[in-house]
Formats: sequence, structure tokens, C-alpha cells
Amino acid sequence: MTKISVSQKIKNDFYNSIKKLFEGGFSKKEKNKIKWSKQYNDIDTILKKKLNNFDPDIDFEKLIRADYNYMKSLVDFLGKNPKRYALSKQETEYFLTMYKRLKKAEYIKKLNIAVCPYCNRNYIFNFSKNNKQNATAQLDHFFDKKKYPYLAVSMYNLVPSCSTCNQRKSSKQENIFYPYLESFNDCAQFKFSMKNTSEISLKIEAKKEHDKVEKHIEVFNLENLYNEHKDIVLELIQKREIYPDSYIDDLLKQYEGTFFNNREDILRLITCGYVDDKDLHKRPLSKLIKDISEELELI
Repeated sequence: MTKISVSQKIKNDFYNSIKKLFEGGFSKKEKNKIKWSKQYNDIDTILKKKLNNFDPDIDFEKLIRADYNYMKSLVDFLGKNPKRYALSKQETEYFLTMYKRLKKAEYIKKLNIAVCPYCNRNYIFNFSKNNKQNATAQLDHFFDKKKYPYLAVSMYNLVPSCSTCNQRKSSKQENIFYPYLESFNDCAQFKFSMKNTSEISLKIEAKKEHDKVEKHIEVFNLENLYNEHKDIVLELIQKREIYPDSYIDDLLKQYEGTFFNNREDILRLITCGYVDDKDLHKRPLSKLIKDISEELELI
């Protein structure tokens, strides 16, 4: 639901982490025997041999750093003649082994995103154990790594997500929101209707990109899942009654500079969610809380 921001440092660190896998040789053993061993330049050679017709200037670094448009162009190119440009079984293994050895938790931590960008429902932050980073998130290959092993370690193909969303999306190549470029939050809004406190229903309305919004909702089962959070909506309705604007103004006047820096701090305390678009990735359900709070004119 939220867009992922990536600094130049993160891009460089990711590229260097892949390159580091080849220090001293990149190999795989089976039954205590070396099955294969490769140098970084060997991957360059494979790519130039296989994909010269796609991009005469292709190399491994370019593939690792590839943005969405480049990856999509490659996917379309491979789709026209999949057998001709397919990697061999062993070549495929090179890329999948690189992905297995990637320090995923370190990469996810650097992105500084605490909540699944697909659903905004589940935390995906890291935890430390025995001085090592461990991730609660999984990395979804936006373009399936089994179908497109070339992109197994392309940074912009790796979307940190909760296990629920990763399983729901699986290998599907649907017209959903791509978190490195776009945000579901910008195109859709939660709405509620209520007959009484025990009869509340939630729906998600598209503001634009209607087809993509509907497909995103379908793939990640969002409307059904979010209707299990109707208690949050009821609490926000109750808080709107308890906290009229005049009371919020009084709280700010009394506690600004001590407990609160600004009105947004008070609203976060009241709603239990972040209320600024740029902060929705910090806490689960913030998109829901923000939209319903706006509908109630609480924020």
C-alpha cells in the first residue's frame, strides 16, 4: 500500500553484497565435492552470450541494478522466445544460489520499512539474535524467480513483504501496485458504513487506477481481511465523540513542548496510527486509520 524509498547508498550496498559472494570464488558443493565454481566475470559472460540480442551492453551489474522498466523489457523479450534465451539448469542454479546466500535481513533493515507495503497490516521489521540480524519479512520476487531466474538477485525485483502477502501473490504476474514506484495509498481509500455499533462494514474505493486497485484488492484479499478490523473503526467513531476539536486544541495548548511537539503527535496518540501519508509504513493499519479518521473529520 505504501511506496518504498531507496537511497543511492542502499543501491550500492546491495550491489556490493552480491559482488562479495564471489570473493574467493563462488561455488557449490555436493557430497564434499565441488559441483561448480564461478567467478563474477563468468556471469557477465553468460549474460552477454544469452542476452546480446536484448541488450548488447548488458552485464551483471546492470542486471543487479535494473529498474522496473528494464526488468519488464527483459520479461517481455524472454516471453517472445523463452526456449531460445532460457538459462540451462546449471546456469539457473547460479542465480538461485546467489539469492539463497543473499543476506536478506541486512537488506530489509536498510530499507527502513516496518510494515508490509502490499497490505499495511503486518509488521516486517528485523530482530537481533546472537548478534545477527533476523527478518520477520520475506522477499517477494515481483517477477517470479523460477520463471525469470535472470532477475533472482535484481534489487528492484525483491519486495519485502509479510508471509501472508508473499503466499497470496506467489508467482502471479498480475496488474498490481509495484511498491518501488507507486503506492496503493494514492489511488484507493477505505470507507465505512454503519447501521449500529454491531453492524459496521468496510469497503475500499478506487480514486483512480480502478482496474489496478481492484486487482490488488483481489490478489491480497484486502477487503475480506480488513473487514476483520471493524473494531478499529468502531473505536475511531467513539474517539471522535470523546475528542472534539476543542478538546484536542486544549490538549495541544496544555502539553505542547512537553508530551507533544505538534497536533499530529496528539492525533497519533488518539488514533493509535500514523496520520501522515509519508509515515504509513511505520505502523500496521495506519492507512485504514488515516482514511476513516479523515471521513470522521478527526484529522
